[in-house]
Amino acid sequence: MKFRILSLDGGGMWGIVSATMLASLERAIGKPIQEYFDLVAGTSTGAILASGISNGNSPQELINLYAENGLTIFPYTKLFTHKRIPVALRYGILGPKHSPDGLSKVLQGQFGNKKISDITHPKLLITAYDTLSRSPIFFKNWRSRFIDMSLWEACVCSSAAPTFFPAHYLTRKEGGTVARATSNSICFAEILNVDPYNKMQVEIIAGRGVGQKREVSNFLQTRQEQMAFVTPPWSVVPDSTSAYSLTVEYSLIDGGVGANNPAACAIAEALKLGHALQDIYVLSVGTGLFTESIPWEKAERWGILNWATTISNVLIDASSDINDYVAEQVTYRDHYLRLQFRLDRDTSVVITNQIDDASDGNLNNLVRVANEYINQPYVIRNIKDFLVKAADN
Repeated sequence: MKFRILSLDGGGMWGIVSATMLASLERAIGKPIQEYFDLVAGTSTGAILASGISNGNSPQELINLYAENGLTIFPYTKLFTHKRIPVALRYGILGPKHSPDGLSKVLQGQFGNKKISDITHPKLLITAYDTLSRSPIFFKNWRSRFIDMSLWEACVCSSAAPTFFPAHYLTRKEGGTVARATSNSICFAEILNVDPYNKMQVEIIAGRGVGQKREVSNFLQTRQEQMAFVTPPWSVVPDSTSAYSLTVEYSLIDGGVGANNPAACAIAEALKLGHALQDIYVLSVGTGLFTESIPWEKAERWGILNWATTISNVLIDASSDINDYVAEQVTYRDHYLRLQFRLDRDTSVVITNQIDDASDGNLNNLVRVANEYINQPYVIRNIKDFLVKAADN
C-alpha cells in the first residue's frame, strides 16, 4: 500500500511561500491535504505548517496566519532599533534578535490547548535540537514520549532559530516505583522513555526517603533495567516502598540546524513503521532560497564578525540541500518531488533576504513569486505526474 509523505522546510516568514504552493497543490489533489498524506513532517516554520495541515487548517488559513500575524512574531528587521530595547534588557545586547513572546502568542491563538496526541491523522513529525544532550529531538503523534505536549509548544521548540529566538526550556516527567537503591543510585522498576544523555532530576514522592530530590549524574541502561546515579548521595536510601518522579530537562532550538528539510527524517520514520521503500512517495516543499555566492576572496578572510550575520543562512541552506540529496538518492525513481526555487533569480520582483521581514510589501511579493513558480507549466506537469504515480491502485 502506498505511503505518502509531505515534507515542509523551515524558513521564517518565507513559510508563506510554502503555504501558497500548498494551496495550489490542494486544488490539484481535489481534497484536503490532511486527508491525502499519511505523514506530514515539518521543521521550524514548516513545523507550524505541518501542524496546521494536520490540524485540519486549509492552506489559505495558513497564508492568513502569516499575513495577519507576521509583525507580531517579527516586529522589526533591524538589529539596532528602539523596538528591540526590551529584548536587549531581557537577554543582553548580544542576545537573540526577537522575543519569543509574539511567536508563542500567535501559536497559542492558532492551536489553543490542542495536544500532539489530539492529531490522529496524518502522522505528524516535528524536528528540534536539544542543546543539553546535543542530540536531535523528534515530536511524533504516534510515540508516547511527547504525546501529551501542547502542539503550539512543539512548534515553538522547532522554531527557536539561533540568533533570532532564544532556546526554549522544556521539561517532561515520568514516574513509577523504585526497584532498589544504594546510597548514590536508584534502579527503576519500569523501563523509562528517556535518553541517557538527557539532563534529569529524580524526586522521591512517596514511601521511604520521601521528599528527597537529587540530580542524576549518570544514567545506565541495559535491556533488563535502568539505573541512575545521583548527587549528592541519598540521606535516606529509598527502597521498594518508594515512588519516584523523574524530571527530564531540554533546551530546544530550531530543528533546522540539522534537518531544515525533514524529508530524510520522514523517510526513515516511514521505514521504521514498516513501509517498504518502493511504497514511499515524498513531496518536499521548500520556502525558496537565496543563491547569492560568497566569493572565495571574502570567505578566505572572514572571521567571527563577518560570518556572524551569514552563517545561519549558510547552515540552513546546506542542511536543506544535503537532506534533499539524501531523500532523492534513497527513494525510488519518480517517487520524490522537490518544490523549490531561487528567490533572488527566478522571480519577477525583488525579495529581501531577511527571513524575518514581515512587512506587507514583502509578504505580498512572496505570495506573488510562489504563485508564479507553482503555475509554471513544467511545475504543473511534475506535480501531475507525481500525483498519478502516488495514487492508490
